[in-house]
Formats: sequence, structure tokens, C-alpha cells
Amino acid sequence: MSVDLEIAENRIQNQIEARSRALESRALRGTFFLVAFYGASLGLRLVGSVILARLFPPELFGLMTLLTTIIVGLNLFSHIGFQDSVIQNARGDDEPFLNTAWTIQAMRGIALWLLIAVGAWPIAHFYDRRLLWLLPVVGFTCVISGFSSPGLLSLTRHLGVARSSLLDFVSGVTTYAVAIGWALFDRTILALVAARLASEVVRTWLSYGLMKNAVRPRFVLERDALRSLLTFGRWIMIGTALTFLANQSDRLILPKLLPKPIAFQTLGVYGIAFALSDLPRQIIAMFTAKVGFPFIAKFADQPRAQFRAVLIKYRGMVLAVGALLLTFTICVGDIFILHMYKEPYHGAAWMIAIFGLGLWHTLLYSTTSPAVMSLQKSHYNALANLLYFVTLVCLLPLGYHQFGMVGAVAAVAISDLPVYVVNVWASYREGVGMLRQDVLMTLVFAGTLAVGFFIRHLCGLGFPFPGIPHI
Repeated sequence: MSVDLEIAENRIQNQIEARSRALESRALRGTFFLVAFYGASLGLRLVGSVILARLFPPELFGLMTLLTTIIVGLNLFSHIGFQDSVIQNARGDDEPFLNTAWTIQAMRGIALWLLIAVGAWPIAHFYDRRLLWLLPVVGFTCVISGFSSPGLLSLTRHLGVARSSLLDFVSGVTTYAVAIGWALFDRTILALVAARLASEVVRTWLSYGLMKNAVRPRFVLERDALRSLLTFGRWIMIGTALTFLANQSDRLILPKLLPKPIAFQTLGVYGIAFALSDLPRQIIAMFTAKVGFPFIAKFADQPRAQFRAVLIKYRGMVLAVGALLLTFTICVGDIFILHMYKEPYHGAAWMIAIFGLGLWHTLLYSTTSPAVMSLQKSHYNALANLLYFVTLVCLLPLGYHQFGMVGAVAAVAISDLPVYVVNVWASYREGVGMLRQDVLMTLVFAGTLAVGFFIRHLCGLGFPFPGIPHI
């Protein structure tokens, strides 16, 4: 009997290991496509950003930053995590379940556009009268994206990174091609608006062309699927609403703190600095969302010790890459700004290093939260972002009034520390604590950063804070 039991246990263990190897192989293929397409997208964004900065003044970038923030915010306030639900739900491949998710997605897009159109007047009165027509026009992208193929919802579940990365890349090409092409004849805000609309149209159209074998979209509201989506999504909706308040409130608060004549110009420079410094986090976040979370979710039903072992291995590699990317950004970002952008944007140079230094703890929790989410513990995310929002709202005005833009940038850089603390607490409560790995990888990051600063010193460049305003 004991021999038979041992044979059965060995068989089960072999099956688990075989499954793990197969999933790791798919994850590695997904990583290859992600790196290839995102590397191309990154190059496109850097080149496109430099070209657009030479065609448009910072004020228009600031206006588009505010416009995008408002629309993204309304999206997140009604986001119930369709894709996350499909990834983790056992019925994620069932046609009724997918079409129910698609139906809610389409209805939500229409409702959002109507809400944006109605809210345009008070928002324009509060910020800038140009938003009165800009919000409804750009807000129509909510309707367009709402009707994208239901195949997109299940694509990430099966680690379909190649096609989703291609969609993102083509969408980016469309954005810059339309903006630059339009600017050859008209260098107004219309060029940036047209680019945003064209990009969303192309993305939605391609979502059907690239997924011909996907579920055919039909308007369906199956009761069980609807209940499952809303039950899982309630904490997602609260969490993403709080995520917006935490991640985007700086762009809503700064225009009211800054002197009105330079508000949008400063916001445009701030947006450039934030976007460039945020690239390492975006790379890690995209990998986590499209490869990491789906990969980890496959092991969520395993004993916590085995689940944690998979997580530690995956996370260590991701953080090592993140440390190198972040060091490169901090040490080279100011050089890139000063040599590639026109003089009105040079104020972004000193901001990049401060933002970059504050991103390390962000990378730490960005690679922890997917593990917690895969265990269907999304309420931790809501708590973390609530604390983040409260911290930002308190520190940003205080930092600005005490130290000007230096204080404001520093406040934004450190305001998400509570998210890291909550994720450490949550991971230990759920039996997947990784504090020891955090300490070790932080030492690795400090070492790579020291090497980067030493190389700058040898080149006679000093520390990467050129042109920092005097306090």
C-alpha cells in the first residue's frame, strides 16, 4: 500500500513539474515577443516624443495630459476588471461568459462617453474652456474601444503576448504617424486629438482581424456570468478607482497649484519627465500583466510553499532586469533630455532622476501584487491605493508650497510607499512573504546605481540633477 501511495505521489509530482516546464516555456516565448515588440514600441515612443516636442509647445502637451487624465480617470472609476476576471475564472473560455463580459464592456463605453459629454462644461469651467469640446471628442474613444473584439479578453489568459504586443505597437505607430502628418499642415491641438482617435479605431479594427477564430461577439447577459463578473469586479472597481486617484491626482492638482500663465506649460514638461522616468515601471508592469499574472495564476491552486517557490524564481529575474533598467534611466535620462529636446523642455532633466529613485519600491510591489491578485485577494489593492491617494493629497500641496516643484516632484516620487507596505503585509498574511528577497534585491539595485554614478563621475558628468531649481 505504501509503495502504491509513493508511486501515486511521484506521478502527481512529475505531472506538476511537467506542467510547470510547459508553462515556463510558454512564458519564455511570451517574454521574447513582449521584449521584441515593446523594445520596438519603446524606440518608437522615444523618437516620436522627441519629434512631437519639436513640433508642439509644452502647453499643448500639458493640455493633452490633463485631458487624458480625466478620461482615464472616468474609465478607471467604472473598471471592473474584465480581463482579470477572464484570466482567473474557470469559465474564462466559455462563449456566454466572454460575450457577457463584452456586452458590459460595450455598454460601459457608451455610458462613459455620455458622462464625459455631460461633465465637459463644469470641468472646462474649472480648468480651461477648450476642454468643453475636447472632452466629448476625445472621449468618443471610450465607445470605440468598448466594441473591440471579445477575443482580447481571453488573449492574455492564454499568454497570447505576440498578438497583443502587435496591437500595441501598431496603435503607437498610428498615433505618431497621424500626429506628425497632421502637424505638417496644422500644428494645433487638433493634430494630437486626431492621432488619439485614429489610434483607437485602428486598434479596435485590428482586434477583429488578428483574432478571426475568437468568440463571435453577441449581446448576451447570462445571469451566472454576470454575477461572477460583478462579484470579482467589485473590489477591482474600487481598487482601480483608487488607483486613478493615487496615480493620476498629481496631474489634476498641479494645474491648480501652479501660476495660471505657466500651469499647462509646466504640466507639459512634468508629463515628459514622468513618462520617460516611468518607462522601466511600464516595462515591468506590461510583462507582469501579460505574462507574469497569467503565468502565476496557473499555480494559484498549488500548496503555498510551491506557489511561493515559483513566485520567488520569477520575481527575482524580473527585479534584476528592473534594477538595470532603472539605473540606466536615472543615469542617462537627463543627458537624453538636454541633447534631444528643445530648450523649453530642459526643465524635465532634473525631474527624471528624482522620479527614477522613487520607482524602486514601486517595482517591488508591482511584482508582488499579481501574486496576491491571483489568490483572488483584490481587496488589498483597494486598501493600498486608498492610503496612496491620502498620502499624495497631503504631501503634494505641502511639498509644492515648501519647496516649489522640487518638493512636488519628490512628493509624487515617495507617495506610493504605503502601497509597498500593504503588499508586504498582504503577502505574509497569504503565506507568500518576500521581504528577504526585497532586501537582497534592494542591495543589488543600490550596487548597480553606485556603478552608474561612478561611470558618470569618470565621464565628468557628476550627479544626474542638472538645472535643479534652487529652494
